[in-house]
Amino acid sequence: MLSTTLPQTIRTFEEFAKVDIYTGDIDPVYWGIYRAHSLMDKGWATRFSVAMLAYYHTGTAAKAADLEGIPFWDYLESIFEGTQTPRAAERRHFRGEGGRKTLASMRAIASNPDRWYDAVPRSYKGIVRHCSENLSGFGPYFQLKMCDYMDRCLDIPVTDMSGLAENLPTLPGKAARLLYPDRREAFAFNLACERVYALNLLAPPLFDRPVGPAEVETILCDWKRAKYGAHWVGDDVQDKRESLKGHGEKAAMVAGWMPPTFPKGTFKLELE
Repeated sequence: MLSTTLPQTIRTFEEFAKVDIYTGDIDPVYWGIYRAHSLMDKGWATRFSVAMLAYYHTGTAAKAADLEGIPFWDYLESIFEGTQTPRAAERRHFRGEGGRKTLASMRAIASNPDRWYDAVPRSYKGIVRHCSENLSGFGPYFQLKMCDYMDRCLDIPVTDMSGLAENLPTLPGKAARLLYPDRREAFAFNLACERVYALNLLAPPLFDRPVGPAEVETILCDWKRAKYGAHWVGDDVQDKRESLKGHGEKAAMVAGWMPPTFPKGTFKLELE
């Protein structure tokens, strides 16, 4: 698949989108959570996703997911002050009083983390409202992560994504403006969506519907990091698999369900 149907040298935004989707590098964690939910343990998969919303680190999430009910929340709180507790860059501000407030607001949603999504609306605007009213520290990035975990991983469809173009996280907003510097951000994002939609790609990991605005948002993030940063195609798969090592049997299974790793340089980036 990698060597015969995908471009080995990536020059255009469209070529990048295709490779990002079909290598699984767009977000390999979704593959693992979905298969954990469908093949192994629905409660464990749900707890893993909730812990990801807290620390956004697969190893930390796997350890927490092994615990049920109140012990799950107690564990997340017990490791909060630890300077060595892994946090991904997306949760670098998950510290101090602000971080404790975020964790407390998450816990207040449901004492049983397996039921955490029960009260969450099934539309993007509803999720944004839910985060604004009930959660602390859940801005546009983690609002969208909630949508993705529900829709792509946990069999909780989010069918209405209207409003995303006007509420983009910082990085994809910048990427859209780089593609279309003379356009407003929301309009630029919609133009990027049209370009991706024309490719008729399917949304991973289920490949059960066409790629939508949530996937385009992530493609834009990855494209900008590849064009202007240090991102290479396949590094997210590698990173997320590595982060699960040494965190138990179920964590190893999740890593095995993620897309395969491949060497740096498998795809050459010459982005226009």
